[in-house]
Amino acid sequence: MGRPKVKADRHADRGEGFRPHGGGILPGGGGTEHLPRLIGRDRALEAILSGNDYDADTAERYGWVTRTVADAELDGFVGGVATRLASFDKTALAAAKAQVNRATLPPDADLRAAYTQFLSSLTWPGVQALLPQFEKLAAEKGPEELELRLGHYLGIARQESR
Repeated sequence: MGRPKVKADRHADRGEGFRPHGGGILPGGGGTEHLPRLIGRDRALEAILSGNDYDADTAERYGWVTRTVADAELDGFVGGVATRLASFDKTALAAAKAQVNRATLPPDADLRAAYTQFLSSLTWPGVQALLPQFEKLAAEKGPEELELRLGHYLGIARQESR
């Protein structure tokens, strides 16, 4: 489904690897390993188990995203950061990133285990029952609308599959 955006007139990206639990599918791609490190265990459980969509301001307040930027300012902001970083020593940037990654990213073994669990969740009976309704909604709403309100539409598909 690509990268679900947090809705608003401000840009905030939840990133890859996170799919709400509302569809009965475990998050894949490292979502359950990364999210608690970003927003804490309790908020991660809330986000994953509820499957709710979050607006950009809430995502920023939770620490899910570094900052939110008004759409009209996004290109200028990103360009400014990219220009500044491009002027720095590449070795120093890579070393700093490696140190932060070492301290904050989950071990590869945890990511592999989570991916195995994610793949297994795709075969669960509840997920299989949900898929026809979700595919119908996807055809009706289109991928952009579905991405913007993924948790909402997973909930609808779940209700209609019962």
